[in-house]
Amino acid sequence: MYWQDKKVTVLGLSRSGLASARELAQLGCQLSLSDLRTTEELLPLVADLPQDRIRVEGGGHSSACLDADLIVLSPGVSIDLPIIQAALADGVPVIGEIELAYQLRHDKPYVAITGTNGKTTTTTLVGEILAASGLKAPIGGNIGTPLVGLIHEDADVYVAEVSSFQLETINTFRPKVAALLNFTDDHLDRHGSREVYWAMKKRVFENQEADDWAILNADDATVASLIGTLRARTLPFSATKDLQEGIVVADGWIVRRIAGGAQRVVPLNEIQLRGQHNLENVLAAVGVAGALDLPVERVRQAIAEFRGVEHRIEPVETLDGVHYVNDSKGTNYASTVKAIEAFNEPLVLIAGGRDKGGAIGGLVEAIANRAKHVVLVGEAAPYFERVLRGAGYEALTMAQDLPSAVAAARAVAEPGDVVLFSPACTSFDMFKNYEERGRVYKSIVRELVGNRVG
Repeated sequence: MYWQDKKVTVLGLSRSGLASARELAQLGCQLSLSDLRTTEELLPLVADLPQDRIRVEGGGHSSACLDADLIVLSPGVSIDLPIIQAALADGVPVIGEIELAYQLRHDKPYVAITGTNGKTTTTTLVGEILAASGLKAPIGGNIGTPLVGLIHEDADVYVAEVSSFQLETINTFRPKVAALLNFTDDHLDRHGSREVYWAMKKRVFENQEADDWAILNADDATVASLIGTLRARTLPFSATKDLQEGIVVADGWIVRRIAGGAQRVVPLNEIQLRGQHNLENVLAAVGVAGALDLPVERVRQAIAEFRGVEHRIEPVETLDGVHYVNDSKGTNYASTVKAIEAFNEPLVLIAGGRDKGGAIGGLVEAIANRAKHVVLVGEAAPYFERVLRGAGYEALTMAQDLPSAVAAARAVAEPGDVVLFSPACTSFDMFKNYEERGRVYKSIVRELVGNRVG
């Protein structure tokens, strides 16, 4: 594609939007940059761009955005906006940052990992496995650096965490290996229905061909329904089923069964991550490694050394015999259920934030079965309280903010308990993102520990 002087509109100047703008500016495009923030707030963000080749629009997206050869959306900007629908009706191509990265650099293979939960852990582990195997494997997309910011790096393979928001705006993106970890209700506030959300997730496979690989969770009924329906070769994984071909658990080992052969990969007792969901994440990563034919001894080494990612069932501190755990990445009901199920110890749960909707019954059941007390905070707190009390659960405390929530949890926790901060909601009622929320939680806990030691 010829990019010089092409008129491109970038909607949303978040991390990926700015990365797209910088890359497009280097290609010589004429850029129209639009965001909901004020122009005064935006100008410092784009000060490094050639000012004679950009137009900056704050306060929303006007019809001037339609004067474009191409529109690039940030993941936070819905394709359902009237301005985007008008562009599509006028025949203006609309893509996202993942698609832009692929169009600019598709001479190397891509690994794409998606699913409602577990994406970040699995993507990070896959990167560690590739590195242990001696391959250059930059990681980006929905975590860390936007994928378009990695395309000039020396790479043997690109590893991308991809969300439903990003899959909404692909066109030609074709991963050599694509993994779908699981599927439960999430982002219904954005997609409108479970069916639309599922349609977006499945798009990760739509451009694959017969020599590509699809890694599918055979223990998830919705994901398993794709087995045998895709153009790509399918490699399922299961923690419970005895698959003839795929990644399975047998005799205390993760075993790789491909092309009629079976190979032990790693014993379960070497896996340092807690919880059944993390076992599934490891199985998926082993599936990716198998599709890429990576050496088993390197795969085992990387898994045995992997200790997880920040904000996902992350141990913080122990105070007065109580273990404090940060699971700020628990931004939906199913994710928090998995975090709850990862512990056998008595739990005090801190939950709440901005609710995303969905069927909450599974979360209520997990709390009723496993949590000795729940502290609620944020916009969703009144709703959570109403639902829990309606189910007969009364061990509740309402908190005004996160410091008071931690204090309330500390007041009811006893030695041997776990205080689990797993909100089941987004952070946007009180924080910029789940990372900031998790770091604030950790700082609160560590300040308590420091004061206690002092």
